[in-house]
Amino acid sequence: MEAKEPEVPEVQAPTPTLSDEASARRIQFLIIGGSILILVVMVTAIVLMANNPTVTQIVRDIAIVFVAVESFLIGLALIVLTFEVQALIKVLREETQPLLRSVNDTASTVRGTTAFVSENLVSPLIKVAGFTSGVQQVISNVTGIAKAARPHSKPIQDQKGGTQHGT
Repeated sequence: MEAKEPEVPEVQAPTPTLSDEASARRIQFLIIGGSILILVVMVTAIVLMANNPTVTQIVRDIAIVFVAVESFLIGLALIVLTFEVQALIKVLREETQPLLRSVNDTASTVRGTTAFVSENLVSPLIKVAGFTSGVQQVISNVTGIAKAARPHSKPIQDQKGGTQHGT
């Protein structure tokens, strides 16, 4: 029986459908519409501010206060961030460096143990295995030579169809 190769279905590249094109067109219209809406709101705000200077001054004052409060909060956040970075650096110095030293010491110990085991166990074991293999090969060769040197009696067929053992 021949092994059947599994059938691999053909993979076709997806073709753009009308829904994809319609979706892309819809997104374009939303972006353009949003831009126009923002532009209209800005023009309306400018016209209203030009017609009502007192309201504009009030809105300006509120915006200035809002920006001042926001700047104050950002400054506080930067101060807190600075203290947190200092705490992180302290943790890295106090905890990570000793951990790295410990890992380095462990690696050195493993290196020393590996060298000791290699010199005192593996190397002698390899030498003994090599010597044993050599002795086995010599014994195999000697027995092979001994078998080849021994005379063997081969059966000789005589003309009558019987067998005789030769010397």
